[in-house]
Amino acid sequence: TNNDHVLQEIGSIMQYLYKQFVSLYKHAEVVWKCFRCNLTFKDNELADMHKSISNHSVTKIKTIVA
Repeated sequence: TNNDHVLQEIGSIMQYLYKQFVSLYKHAEVVWKCFRCNLTFKDNELADMHKSISNHSVTKIKTIVA
């Protein structure tokens, strides 16, 4: 039926998007970000230093690198 065809198309699109996301996620790296200063640190020690100097919180995030 027409509904089955639509569901198959949606399934194909979702599978494609999932594969794209997984391939991008493999290139993700962990960084620490101060949202208050908009600074990003690749090294946890530098992030801790910023935290103690500025008294700002720093969040561990994953970024996608091209």
